[in-house]
Amino acid sequence: MYLVIGATEMVGAHLVCALLHLGQSVRATRCKGDLPEYTRHILSFYTGDYEGQFNEIEWVDADYDDIESLQDAMKDISTVFCCKIPKLCHGHNVDANVQEIKNILAAAQEQNVENFFYLSSYHALGEEPETKEITELSQRNPKGKYDSFSRAHFRCEMEVQRAMVEGLNASIAAPTVVLGPGNWTTDTSHLFPDSAQRKYYAQGVTGFVSVNDVVKCLLTMARKKIYGEKFIINSQNLGYRALHILLAQKTGNPEPQKPAPQYILTCYKICHAIKSIFTGRRPIVNSLYFNSMTHFKLFDNSKSLRSLIAAYEPIESVVETISKIYKEEQSSGRYKPKKHSGMGIKVF
Repeated sequence: MYLVIGATEMVGAHLVCALLHLGQSVRATRCKGDLPEYTRHILSFYTGDYEGQFNEIEWVDADYDDIESLQDAMKDISTVFCCKIPKLCHGHNVDANVQEIKNILAAAQEQNVENFFYLSSYHALGEEPETKEITELSQRNPKGKYDSFSRAHFRCEMEVQRAMVEGLNASIAAPTVVLGPGNWTTDTSHLFPDSAQRKYYAQGVTGFVSVNDVVKCLLTMARKKIYGEKFIINSQNLGYRALHILLAQKTGNPEPQKPAPQYILTCYKICHAIKSIFTGRRPIVNSLYFNSMTHFKLFDNSKSLRSLIAAYEPIESVVETISKIYKEEQSSGRYKPKKHSGMGIKVF
């Protein structure tokens, strides 16, 4: 049986869908603040019997601060996929996130879990000059200035590395910006409805990848029993301007014509930070995304191409597929757009 931790986040929810499609038994943790309805929504994109498939998921209540509850969740589990994204809001800091990962790893070691696969992020990767691609071996600048989300990802990943040294059969996947259908408001799927209001484009370059390709790589790691490795999961490096033009074309909206001034980007980041205070969720556009919109970050995917996936889906195809799902949601009446507060200008 498979356990998915973080099954109510984008990658975790799509992973659950893939496992169910393969006829696998799936257990998913339900922790404080998790919304299983999100996972149900993701299932509806891929099957007409989403209610039936949702009922096949064995949901278990767990507390990341309680090792015993995590051990109970891992009973009779052979493979754990940890897709938990660091949560940084009022009262929940970097140390709290690191302790949660420590507890998850301790539970996995106590239960003698055979396989453990951890979803990290490009935020935890090292650095290279703008003209050189970042690899799995790129070194992180110890004197660099990193925000809380980056530090949380990095330190959580270090805990997984420690557990690997101690004998846990584990590997790490570090995707770039993950594109996929979601609830259209709290993850990168917000790019699609926001396309109708986007007047400016950002000028940075970063990596992008389909959520389905991330899932394929995780499943390949499990199937091949790849341990002690780290992989960058990236389809292609792309400028935000090119992405925004693609979004406009595929959703039938006007293309943004102007580069975003610095003050617009700053205001946009502040608006999302304020919103996160009331929602309790990390801001979609945080300092890391803000920096990626103004800097060049190139990522080398050659290691994952050799070991995990024959070819990545091109981002143009990814955007087209997600746009079709979004339009179907609009026409079916299931998606009800919320009024946008604040400046009404979309950049990211």
